[in-house]
Amino acid sequence: MSDLEFLFHPQSIAIVGTPSNPTDVQGAGVFLDALISFGYKGDIYPVNPKVSEIRGWKTYPNLMSLPKSPDYVICCLPASLTPQLIKDCAARGVKAVSMYTAGFSEESDEGRKLEQELVSIAHQGGVRLIGPNCMGIYCPSTGLSYNPGLSKEAGRVGFLCQSGGNSLTLAFMADFRRIRFSKVISYGNAADLNEADFLEYLTQDAETEIIAAYVEGVKEGRRFTKILPQTAKTKPVIILKGGRTEAGAGAAASHTGALRSSKEIWDAFCQQVGILQAYSLEEMLDIIETFLYLKPPKGRRVGILGWGGGASVTSADDCESAGLGVPVFSSGLRQQLRRFIFGAGSSATNPIDSLILTNPSLLSQTIRMISNSKEIDVLLVYMPLAERRSLYGPEMRKVTIETILEAGKSIDIPIAIAQPHGDTPESSGLFFELQQKCLEAGFPLYSTTRRAARAINKFIEYHAWKTTHMGRQSKKVSPRP
Repeated sequence: MSDLEFLFHPQSIAIVGTPSNPTDVQGAGVFLDALISFGYKGDIYPVNPKVSEIRGWKTYPNLMSLPKSPDYVICCLPASLTPQLIKDCAARGVKAVSMYTAGFSEESDEGRKLEQELVSIAHQGGVRLIGPNCMGIYCPSTGLSYNPGLSKEAGRVGFLCQSGGNSLTLAFMADFRRIRFSKVISYGNAADLNEADFLEYLTQDAETEIIAAYVEGVKEGRRFTKILPQTAKTKPVIILKGGRTEAGAGAAASHTGALRSSKEIWDAFCQQVGILQAYSLEEMLDIIETFLYLKPPKGRRVGILGWGGGASVTSADDCESAGLGVPVFSSGLRQQLRRFIFGAGSSATNPIDSLILTNPSLLSQTIRMISNSKEIDVLLVYMPLAERRSLYGPEMRKVTIETILEAGKSIDIPIAIAQPHGDTPESSGLFFELQQKCLEAGFPLYSTTRRAARAINKFIEYHAWKTTHMGRQSKKVSPRP
């Protein structure tokens, strides 16, 4: 196991720079609230020379005055005070410091020199640094968190994130999709511990089965690119690369001090070694959800079932644009389907366009008939928007979902569902309700057919790559959050 295991299991934590104002909920106050909210079992030592207590916890004037040496220190001091803190950490035998403090290499040449000084002091004293300019570590299984609002339930996704804001955003968004994390690591400027160190750790971590990463720049490119292919052979790796454009690269440089890299070289490398690229946080979650909840299809043939001629056309376009195939059903299958799919405006070719969604019995028969035909590898069901006065309203939509889920349990091919959010409070609330019902049953639900198709295709690409490179069928991640 990686020698970084100690980072995720500290027995005691000191928060240096806790606020003097007890009502302050910024910075160090949030870290303290998070540890309390998560029921962290170890010792917590707030450090602030100006107050005697905060949130009912005794505070200490400095690190040297603590009753015992903490394993882990969260630094919220101004940048100018950090060299002395690291010296004190070395003197007290602190193992690691997570540096929330900003104002280093991402800001100026002076800041870069100060950052280098910190690393030098830390290395001499045997202290490891996370950051600076980061949120640190969120590990729900040990009660370690940097925000009290994050989920307390541990999962199987490890997320490595150079941006503190993106680490929070993704974790909050994931919570609504029943995606839980083993570890989230916000590492900022990566002055000491960097993306290669944490990737190596997550590769070996038994609690992590899927790895996601947001990366702006790579400190140890040769080492990072050496680890990635080995990781991809054992666990899916999904990466969102920040700074792909000129504007983005400039923003990344001022954000975390990241250096520019070649988009073309990066794209070619990812394709070669089986890395799945996401182009937004939303797409990253789509891909993760697919790995968690969709059975691996045996091929790229998609059957599309829905209601609405225009929606059928765009759904087919979405699938083929993403790299999936939408084959025309055989004459034999079309003949079987025509027994209950008929009338003006209906289609039994693929996509299937019919009011059949409103009839549970016929919908169930159709799903089984398509599955038994062996003419497709995955079924995508899309549902029209919920409108107050439409034939296909909220109650009918719930019945449809239940029918799809029940039928999906008894067929061999995987089923994915696309349900637009809608543009009303009612339809958005209904989407969330149906999404939870699907995920609880172990089926993915996407907000558009385009997002569904892109995620499913990348899911298939990974399994095809792994089969080719490992010489055997890859193992699916079991559908439990």
